[in-house]
Amino acid sequence: MNATADRDPAETVHVVVAEVVHGPHAAPIFGEGLFCSVGCAGVGVYQLTHSISVSKQGAAFVLRRHGRPVGCVVTSSGQMWLVQALASHELPALG
Repeated sequence: MNATADRDPAETVHVVVAEVVHGPHAAPIFGEGLFCSVGCAGVGVYQLTHSISVSKQGAAFVLRRHGRPVGCVVTSSGQMWLVQALASHELPALG
């Protein structure tokens, strides 16, 4: 049985996270707050994308992929950041 099939959708929270996908490594950046759905988390994706763009002097855009908002920031230092909303069960295990 699939673990995600057993989940109650009402218990799923979404977190906004930004990760470097190209260029010099950096620790992930988490957005503020928890969201009840991908739709609600879209605001957090826009905010974190803009924040990284300003703080790291980069160019940014946000688009939708498979119905989810996805942000991208390319910085003057050569980093490419991917910003997305992930459900709690999609987050990698920490440890």
